[in-house]
Amino acid sequence: MKIKCSYTELVDAIRLQGHPKNPNVHPDNQIERLAKVIDYQGQRSPVVVSKLSGFVIVGHGRLAAMKKLGWEKVAVDYQDFENEAQEYAHMT
Repeated sequence: MKIKCSYTELVDAIRLQGHPKNPNVHPDNQIERLAKVIDYQGQRSPVVVSKLSGFVIVGHGRLAAMKKLGWEKVAVDYQDFENEAQEYAHMT
């Protein structure tokens, strides 16, 4: 596990839940490629989690890749959103 980014907190990967309305799809081959990059370079960007809903807003693919690599902790940046529409807008 190599964390190479600013973050708010290191969080247990199993605690993080993807947003159920995430419109982005990450095929297995993309997760495989992300896992190779993260294994080589470390985590360069935090996973963004909404303080409003507690769901992952940005970084679903990276989170899946880090879980695939067996990472137990993930760097997370918590952000404020006023409503679900703002969360969704940030995901797209």
